[in-house]
Parts: sequence; C-alpha cells; structure tokens
Amino acid sequence: MKKTFTMIVALLCVVLTANAQSNNILLYVYSSQQQETIPEASLDYLTNALCNAVATDGLAASNDSYTQFVLIPKVNIATKNVLATTQQQVVLTLDVSLQVIDGSNGTVFASKTINLKGVGTNETKAYNAAFRTLNKENSSIKQLVATAKQKIVAYYNAEADNIVKKARLSAAQERYDEAFYLLSMIPSQCDKFDEAISAGLDVWGKYKTYSCSKNIAKARSVWYANQSVAAANEAGYYLAQILQDADCYGDAQSLYKEIKAKVGDFWTFTMHTYENEHDLDMAKIKAIQEIGSAYGKGQQPKVVLNKSIF
Repeated sequence: MKKTFTMIVALLCVVLTANAQSNNILLYVYSSQQQETIPEASLDYLTNALCNAVATDGLAASNDSYTQFVLIPKVNIATKNVLATTQQQVVLTLDVSLQVIDGSNGTVFASKTINLKGVGTNETKAYNAAFRTLNKENSSIKQLVATAKQKIVAYYNAEADNIVKKARLSAAQERYDEAFYLLSMIPSQCDKFDEAISAGLDVWGKYKTYSCSKNIAKARSVWYANQSVAAANEAGYYLAQILQDADCYGDAQSLYKEIKAKVGDFWTFTMHTYENEHDLDMAKIKAIQEIGSAYGKGQQPKVVLNKSIF
C-alpha cells in the first residue's frame, strides 16, 4: 500500500512539474507606490511589462494574486525635456529600480537599477516607450530573474517543512483555502516538493468530507428555492465541486438525476466521473491549485517595505 501511494505521489509530481503555471515561483508585482507622478495608464503598462519580462521557465508574475514574494519597481525621472518641434516630443530618461523582496518582512532577495529612455508625443507615450524596453531580452532583467530564482528556491528548501506544518495547522482549524494556498506556493524546484504533494493529498482527504456536505446543501437550497434552468445551472456549480470519492457523491448523483428529470435537455451539466485513480488524483490536484489560487486573489497586499527601495 505504501509503495502504491509513493508511486501515485511520484506520478503527480511529474504531472505538476509539466504544468509550468501551477509550479512556477510566483511573484506579486506591487507598483502602486511611486514618488513620481506617473500617468495611471503608464503605471498599468509598467506592471504588464514586468509581468511579461520576468515570466520564464520556473517563474511567473501577476498583479492580481498576492504571494509572499513581491517585485517592486520604483521610477525616478533623471531628465525630462519637451521639444517644441512641428509635433511636440516628450523625452524622458528614467532610472527604474527593481527589487524582489519577501513581502512579509522586507528582506531583499534581488535588486537592479535600469536606465531607460522614452520618446513620445505626450508624457504617457514617452513613459510607455521607455517601459517597453523592460522585456525578456534585457540583460539586467535576466540577471534579476536568475538571482531571485536561486535565492527563493533556497528559501523554500529551508522553510518548506515549516510551510507544510503551517498548512496542516490551518487545515486542522478548517481553514482549507489557506492550507491549499500555502502548499501551492511551494514550487517544483524545491527539494521538498514531494512532501508538499503528499500533504496536499492528505489535507484533501479531510477537505472533501468538510466541503461535500456544504456543497450538497447549497445545491439543494438553490434548486428547491426555484426549480428553473437558472437554478439548475447554479446547483450544477456546487455539484461540480463534489468528486466521485466523496462520501456524499451518491446524494449528489441523486440530486443531479432529480434536476435532470425536471429540466431535461435544457440543462447541459453532467456529473463528471473518472475512469481511473490517476485521472481522479489529477482532478484533486487541479482543485487544490484552483482553491489556493482563488485564496491568493482574495488577499489584500500586506507588503513590508522597511528594507526595500521606498
């Protein structure tokens, strides 16, 4: 039995490693605090440029899902000139300081200052032209990414056991979303990635019982309140969260059949079944990642800046 479980874990590690987005080191791009007055459209452009620039094998960034590690840009105007030609030209020379920090305590993991120049018919276009050069081919970006990846992996190698313990504690207190979030942050490059997978499957075993009763209750409440196609669709959302190894899966199937008999072909939802353990385990891992990701998107950034560039 132990050998079989080990084989399942090994297989899941391969599956997860193949899914780059799910196993990347994730950075949160935090660009809102600037000393210079930068047009909002250009600030958005800077954020998107950085998300694309640092996205590489083993690392990704976004500004909609909070993570522990934060990429912070600070823009300083070195020079600004407005040329009065036949068409006005704004010429900007910028010093953009980039730091990757541990947002929980402000520890700096990597830093670079990049000099940029942008020209445009207005200030926004000039900023955008300058920020456009922040891309994957920029040598300073490559150095920043390489240093950040190395140090963050070292952090996870040292702290993974504590993260797993914290996740198990959260699960014991029925804070399953937080537990899955913590475990999903451990990247596949970490030496303890297998332990994170094992912990995730273990927590899922408890979560499925906890969530099953809630989802079936919500599905019933929605359906019996208004037995319509719209109610069926909403009930289907909750039924879809119940995998076939859950204790209440039989009840979910019964409710599904009841709804289907009432609304017929107007309801296209079907209860998904998995033909083998491998497919079912993959579905569990996908659900764990989605729950963890949703939790991250719901968190308000709490970034300690005492040791950063601000």
